Amino acid sequence: MQTIVFRKTEKLDFKANEAFKTLRTNILFSGSDIKVIALTSSTPNEGKTSTSLQLAKSFAEAGKKTLMIDADIRKSVIVGRYKISGEVAGLTHYLTGQREMEEILYGTNEENLDTIFAGPVSPNPSELLGAPGLENWWRP
Repeated sequence: MQTIVFRKTEKLDFKANEAFKTLRTNILFSGSDIKVIALTSSTPNEGKTSTSLQLAKSFAEAGKKTLMIDADIRKSVIVGRYKISGEVAGLTHYLTGQREMEEILYGTNEENLDTIFAGPVSPNPSELLGAPGLENWWRP
């Protein structure tokens, strides 16, 4: 597995860091069978990417093996915002059969945190995400 470095992550103040720990704790108390958390919003620029990364980091810091998947295959900003260098393969490559899962999975400089990037913008994201059999692709 290749490793990437998140170069420009936000340094949270104490209150914000505690808020993410509280959110993590509430999710953990929701049941031990919860394995997938999805974040979305109805309008752009509401903080989906920042919230997703900070929540994933919070779980990873607590010792939970965490995989953050950037499924925003319409307008992903994560590679640019966090200054990921080099070419990365992503979810669209996998969904279109261009790459295998092992080729799109990246370790990070954050312990216990792996990621899958969105990949190149797709002209048909709904069709890719609605592909038959996709509902179980992340399970072993």
